[in-house]
Amino acid sequence: MDAPAVWARGHLPDGDGRTVALDVNGLALDCVVPADDGPPDGATSFGLLAASLSSCTAMSVRTFLHRWHVPGCAVTVEVSFEAGPPPVLHREVRLAVDLDPDARRQLATVVDSTPVTVLLRDALVIVTHLDVGAPA
Repeated sequence: MDAPAVWARGHLPDGDGRTVALDVNGLALDCVVPADDGPPDGATSFGLLAASLSSCTAMSVRTFLHRWHVPGCAVTVEVSFEAGPPPVLHREVRLAVDLDPDARRQLATVVDSTPVTVLLRDALVIVTHLDVGAPA
């Protein structure tokens, strides 16, 4: 059997440490388990979940822009996590480009059907805001 194309391995040593050493497709990074309600000292499990949604959305939007032959523009996606119940991911997609109403509708459909969105939407609420338009 072939090796999986996508994989992750986490290691938490014995003891009371709160940092999981991760290996994600060969990329080493740490994931902290917050000790209290204060701000974490690094990436957390929910932060990595938000990063997955953010990066998947950005790439899907870029693919959409290429297919619609929209001239180059940066794509910014910010995702924040709000503990529930129910848990909510707030996603803001920003593009500094003008799109006609039909293209905006198509973009909204693309954003709501990204692979990570589809995987997550039955488990938590995803609230999306599209901020599309050339700066004034």
